[in-house]
Amino acid sequence: MSFITRAFASMTRNFGKTLLLLLIVFILGVVISGAISVQQAILNTDTSIRAAVPPVATVEIDNEGLNRLYNETGVWPEMGDERLTIETLHEIGTLSYVRAYEISASGGMASRDIELYLSEDGWRDTWMDPWELVTLRGVQRSNFLDLAEERIELVQGRTFTDTEAETLTYMALVSENFARLNNLNIGSTLTLEDISWDYPDNGAITEDFFTEDNIRAYRTHDFEVIGIFSPTFEFNTGEMWMDQEASDRFQNTIIVPNAVIEASTAFAFEQAVEQNPGREDLQGDLSDWMWYMNVYMLYDAGDMDAFREAVEARAPEFYTALDAGGDFGDIAGALDSLTSIAGIILWVAIGAAVVILSLLITLLLRERRREIGVYLALGEKRAKVIAQMMTEVMVVALIAVVLSLVAGNVLAANISETMLRNSLVAGQNFDGSFSWGGALDQMGFTTGAPSVNEVIATYNVALDATTVAIFFIATISTVLVATILPMLYIVRLNPKKIML
Repeated sequence: MSFITRAFASMTRNFGKTLLLLLIVFILGVVISGAISVQQAILNTDTSIRAAVPPVATVEIDNEGLNRLYNETGVWPEMGDERLTIETLHEIGTLSYVRAYEISASGGMASRDIELYLSEDGWRDTWMDPWELVTLRGVQRSNFLDLAEERIELVQGRTFTDTEAETLTYMALVSENFARLNNLNIGSTLTLEDISWDYPDNGAITEDFFTEDNIRAYRTHDFEVIGIFSPTFEFNTGEMWMDQEASDRFQNTIIVPNAVIEASTAFAFEQAVEQNPGREDLQGDLSDWMWYMNVYMLYDAGDMDAFREAVEARAPEFYTALDAGGDFGDIAGALDSLTSIAGIILWVAIGAAVVILSLLITLLLRERRREIGVYLALGEKRAKVIAQMMTEVMVVALIAVVLSLVAGNVLAANISETMLRNSLVAGQNFDGSFSWGGALDQMGFTTGAPSVNEVIATYNVALDATTVAIFFIATISTVLVATILPMLYIVRLNPKKIML
């Protein structure tokens, strides 16, 4: 009789013990299956959520890092005198991870002749009446980022030449809605003013302050409208009012060469120094007054961590690369928490399975030592006896593993979804909103964090090929380890002593 035939005969003859082994492996398999299913579901959910985040980043001060250090030490870290220079920003743009980038100067000028575009429920800031403050966004080349990435399209006219974009050229691109409202066409002149106000020493500004009597100095610039554009994207922050405000601001933004904003900022800086010769914050240079929005498009979102490390190696201390998914922090925290719990359960279950099965199989072998001794006394090789015992255990384990795979998956789906929902609801300020103000926000790259229900809808504990493969590898390996250890009992068994 072959050892395989003996194995199946033994399983049917000792049905009670076979059933006991089946139940124990089944219970442990359910736990392992559930833990693996949860981990894979979380991985798939995280991948799905972050797939909606564009591979784009900006280099800014790491406010979260500063707050973290403050909470740990109770003292705000010293920033030092080093500043993030435009040369460093260009150096970062040459990294191999970067597909395209834009360094855009930000500024503004005033006008009493223009009207700002407002959407149906938009609102107008009246604090500078009768002047309107117009936002200027600088570009560094003719095929600037918004145009190259087709986030805007030119409906009339042209863009800047490279020479125009790199020099002090008073030419402008305006939105279609802004142009229509102000009767602007290609070749029209748009007049804007640099104004230095004679602010009172006490800093108190009344409602009627912005009059010609309070102008200290001004310059007038006539911009030639060379292009009219229309946005091809929509702001999607998760807050309707914020999307509307951002969209209106973008519609009223005038695109000009960086040099125009640099010259405007230089004028404001010179006037401030003249008006306040002893002020400490005016003892630096123009670079302290300039603000450049920087945006880097990466080839692959998977390069974000490597890109961040490269940025931190080049930028001053406390600067980092912030990606467009920064507002997914609370979601990521909830997912990481559930992943950690599932990981702990998985390793505890594997460890428990090895110990419990090893003890159980050892006890079963000791009960069958006379049977084993007979096989050995009759000349059966130890290897075949071990193979028989291994066959009995692995056949029963395989049946239990298959059953536990489905049961564990169903159990994990019901329990983990509830745990995830509770974790999301209790997350840190998780309300589907985000903080406004960074370069990615203003340029419309930031995507609002999904709601709890949207995350739950994405979360799916399913038996895909990866989950099944990982489960079978983990469980079969566990059973093998737990079975091999007791087999040493057979190797050391002396049939003569048993048969006496």
